[in-house]
Amino acid sequence: MNRFLFIIAMLVFSIKLSAQVQTDMYQYNIDLLNVREDKVQVTLLPPKNHLREGKFVIPRMVPGYYDALNLGQYISEFQAFNKKGTPIAVNRSDTNTWVIPDLEHIAAITYKVSGGWRHLLEHTPGAKSPESMFKKDSVSIINYSSVAGYFEEMPPRPYQVTIKKNRGFYASSALNYRQQNDTTDIVSAADYRRLVDAPVLYCVPDTTWTQVGNTKVLVSFYSKEHSSYSKVLAAKLKTILFHQQAYLGGRLPVDRYAFLIYHEKIPKGLLADGLEHNNSTVCLYGSATLDKLPEALIGVASHEFFHILTPLNIHAEEVQHFNFLNPVLSRHLWLYEGMTEYATIHMPVKQKMISIQAFLKTVEAKIKGMDGFDNTLSMTEMSTNAIKMQDQYMNFYQKGALIGLCLDIRLRELSNGKMGTQELMQKLIKKYGPEKAFKDADLFQVMTALTFPEIRRFFKDYVEEGQPIPLKESLQKVGLDYDDVQKTVTEMSNPSPGQISLRKAWINQ
Repeated sequence: MNRFLFIIAMLVFSIKLSAQVQTDMYQYNIDLLNVREDKVQVTLLPPKNHLREGKFVIPRMVPGYYDALNLGQYISEFQAFNKKGTPIAVNRSDTNTWVIPDLEHIAAITYKVSGGWRHLLEHTPGAKSPESMFKKDSVSIINYSSVAGYFEEMPPRPYQVTIKKNRGFYASSALNYRQQNDTTDIVSAADYRRLVDAPVLYCVPDTTWTQVGNTKVLVSFYSKEHSSYSKVLAAKLKTILFHQQAYLGGRLPVDRYAFLIYHEKIPKGLLADGLEHNNSTVCLYGSATLDKLPEALIGVASHEFFHILTPLNIHAEEVQHFNFLNPVLSRHLWLYEGMTEYATIHMPVKQKMISIQAFLKTVEAKIKGMDGFDNTLSMTEMSTNAIKMQDQYMNFYQKGALIGLCLDIRLRELSNGKMGTQELMQKLIKKYGPEKAFKDADLFQVMTALTFPEIRRFFKDYVEEGQPIPLKESLQKVGLDYDDVQKTVTEMSNPSPGQISLRKAWINQ
């Protein structure tokens, strides 16, 4: 560019900057119209401040994903400008942080963000679903944790995001997107945590809204090969959501929920990946055909939807005030993932969607699934050290679910069948809810106070100390035999009336 054209360009840029009004909000502009080389242009007008220097952060970790993601790796061409449009030197401290001098007088920050989902579909090692994906004139999935950031020195502030998008594209999200014109949408969030908790799918709409009790549920689907498929998926999901509603006492503790489902034809067979958020689930499916997708979706969606219990309504302070750069992890992954997985396998049998034999096969699979892990470890210690102990993480879905099973039976035994984990979770929701966190060190005492004194010993032995879980003893109480050599669970031929009664209270069969 010659000097004259450069001056003109700087003047135009300066005029654009001076037209923007700085407020107490983070004001973002994301351009989905001009995607080049799988990258989108992002512009940020920082909130009003009096900082001589500010550290800009893109998350190293996000809630619900217990591994370091280093999402700053997808950021490039990071620049800061003053109100005259003059570039200001910025120091990139590490993968996820940039130090910006004289932040008080910064009028704009610009950078480009690369998509990452193509690596996931290509089975590239290290690819993670919390990345974003941009396909020019086709589809975009924005996980805001990989696109937007915040300043470490500032208290929580609201966000306003303006998105330039293709004419005819629709924003599917748990947040409410307002259409400014045919190619511009605006969305607001109360703070960074709520923004990154609500991803968005942009494409020509294939959407179906359905009502489940008090909850409005959006099912949004994208596939290059197929259209008008959201109705099929919504009908399948609605059936299981009605059963989940009954399982949760007749009312879902959320007013609005979104399932965002992306499908791409790949020859290697079925690839499924999902990431839960408090009010939405993003699902990625790679398969040659759609014939297996509805059933595969149910398996993922049921687990992810149960996260409306925890961590949405039941969570520690470490979750509510999550540090996206250097998080202190909660001790209770056994609750967030283990108890969620237990509800996922328990609900179908309790609601008589499946037979007891089918349920026992699932229990056997969980028992055998524990074999690949160190079952002497404390689950609370595994939780706080989840990043370092990635080789043990999946045991929260195996042993963690079986801890839930044993806890459920023990509660039913102590209450003469009247109280189990379903009722305990409802008590915890009533005590806490979305905006009130529990103290990490106090949870076991709280749960004991809500149930029975004997339950404190249960948590000490099997969650904190890693003692062998009492599978044989627990299953025997409900008239089931467990062969710990063959790892099989079968019905007793002559269970006692007490065993039958407790089983009925436990699984309704």
